[in-house]
Amino acid sequence: MAEKTRAGEMAPPVAPERVLVVQTQRLGDVVVLTPLLTALRRQLPTAHVTVLVHRPHDVLLQGNPDVDAVLMYDRRSTHRSLRARWGMLRQLRAGRYDWALSIHAASNVAVALCAAGIPHRTCVWRYGARRPPHWARWFHQHIIQDRADGAQHEAEYNLDVLRAFGWVPQHDGYRVCLTEAERADGLTWLRAEGYDPARRLAVLHPGHGGGRQAWAAERYGQVGDGLVARGFQVAITGGPGEEPEAGAVAAAMRSPALGLAGKVSLRRLIAVLAQADLFVSVPTGPMHLASAVKTPVVPLYGPTDLDVDRTRFCPFESPYQEVVSPVRCTCVASTDCTNAVCMAGITPEAVLAAADRLAP
Repeated sequence: MAEKTRAGEMAPPVAPERVLVVQTQRLGDVVVLTPLLTALRRQLPTAHVTVLVHRPHDVLLQGNPDVDAVLMYDRRSTHRSLRARWGMLRQLRAGRYDWALSIHAASNVAVALCAAGIPHRTCVWRYGARRPPHWARWFHQHIIQDRADGAQHEAEYNLDVLRAFGWVPQHDGYRVCLTEAERADGLTWLRAEGYDPARRLAVLHPGHGGGRQAWAAERYGQVGDGLVARGFQVAITGGPGEEPEAGAVAAAMRSPALGLAGKVSLRRLIAVLAQADLFVSVPTGPMHLASAVKTPVVPLYGPTDLDVDRTRFCPFESPYQEVVSPVRCTCVASTDCTNAVCMAGITPEAVLAAADRLAP
């Protein structure tokens, strides 16, 4: 097995008419997939393209002109039982796909792609020449990369999949589509929550994927007050279950803020971010959504082992000003970190300085 797959080294399927693209990871991974979908549409303009994603990320592809249909997978509920998986298999067979391109497939999905009899199945093995996972044998074709080295953005690694076929991918960056009605609805809803359209809007998103990325509510609060002093109105967002973090930030602020955590659907969150003039968070899925709608982003980076993520998962082709902690990790295993001294090294003053450079 070659260590890496070079451009033009692989043979693509011949004139596929029905293509299934698979990405069953998180919210941000689906946003990062969209440049590949644009490039695939331009390479195969007459093909019918279906994308299989994990629920509820299907709404991120709503209205996307590069996508003809969306299938949903949900390992936590809908597809836990054997009966439900059999239903997914019937759905895949009914799609009559002639090519499945898997950027990431949960093991159950990989089995289903094989059992559905899709005649050409390509998977991406993303971590070099180490032993492939057990599900790799269910694919005809493996594209081997080594994303762990963090040499480029994740979107470029995805596009390298098409380059492996000798194709030259053309795209316009992230593509998350809103209708004018959704934009208007988002603005109307924000005004009902107390937003003043005459002021610039800054969004703070204190939610995160793990203890190692936690930044103190008091510091978010100081940033919020600093932004208010600069003329911004501040909104605090958060997904389901992140209301306590958002509430702690609001309580830490001297100035009032719009508390939006737990109140918005994913589509409405996109509309809120499209209205914003600034977004501040650690690297999260909503950070990629803000980037997708071209809202300036201040991402906060701390843990040493996330240095690679500064390249792989930074905002893509949109304005941003990163803040990197000057303090290195002391954790033996930062995935279990409960005292992120590196994140504590990020000061509110540094974040506000980045905001001043990005949104003066």
